Amino acid sequence: MTLAESLMSEAGWGPENFGTEGPNPPYLRIGGKLWVTLTEVEPCFTSFRRDRGPFRSKISMADHFAKYDAIMVDPLAFEECFGPGEGTETVFPFGAWLEIREVGFGGLELWGKRQGTVTLPLDALAVASAIWLRRMRCGERQDEAKTGTG
Repeated sequence: MTLAESLMSEAGWGPENFGTEGPNPPYLRIGGKLWVTLTEVEPCFTSFRRDRGPFRSKISMADHFAKYDAIMVDPLAFEECFGPGEGTETVFPFGAWLEIREVGFGGLELWGKRQGTVTLPLDALAVASAIWLRRMRCGERQDEAKTGTG
């Protein structure tokens, strides 16, 4: 499922929460969420539409990605965010399922058997139609998925 579809099914977002201006909608806003302690900030997805309150709907990236075991990125995400020619295999391992390891403001830390550790810039997540997520198969344990045993 795409990142946009996952936010609609998991977070209850509707089409109005996404941007549509551009060649590959829907789009997300990437932001930060300040916790009550006022000392911790975490990356989040932010709605294009304002809620009734003073803040936009914000979904923690770490919480959302915890429901999935892998991510695959279409070259369109890089082409649209970083310009023509950026959607090549020399820039990022497109079309491969990569395990989601950690979410931070420096990007998503991912791991692939052939690729090793790679970082996906958060900006690329804004093209929600070009990001694919995969859930852990029913009954499969995390350690089995990482090692390929089972």
